[in-house]
Amino acid sequence: MKRKSFKASVISIFILCLVVMGAAYAQQKKVGGGDIKYEAKGSDLGPVTFSHENHVTQQKAKCTDCHTKIFKMKKGEAKMTQAAFAEGKFCGTCHDGKKAFSAAAKADCGRCHKK
Repeated sequence: MKRKSFKASVISIFILCLVVMGAAYAQQKKVGGGDIKYEAKGSDLGPVTFSHENHVTQQKAKCTDCHTKIFKMKKGEAKMTQAAFAEGKFCGTCHDGKKAFSAAAKADCGRCHKK
């Protein structure tokens, strides 16, 4: 009887480990806040999908570089416009043509907007 109990315990621990590792892997895939899709209202350019993973992992940005100095943490609060980018607001803070490609340059629209 003890052998069955031991075997059941080992199997239960193994299954629990798999569940924990799976949860950790799933959480790891979502860097920062995951992807955020912004609809380009009044434009035929298509939506912009902001990748936290790209900016944090590849570009080495810290969360505090953008939050809460440039972007507030409340969904829908940012009213982004092309004019605001040209003034160095929102994405234009870094995407100024110096630190990163320009968010105001018409030639670079397709780098963010995907139809």
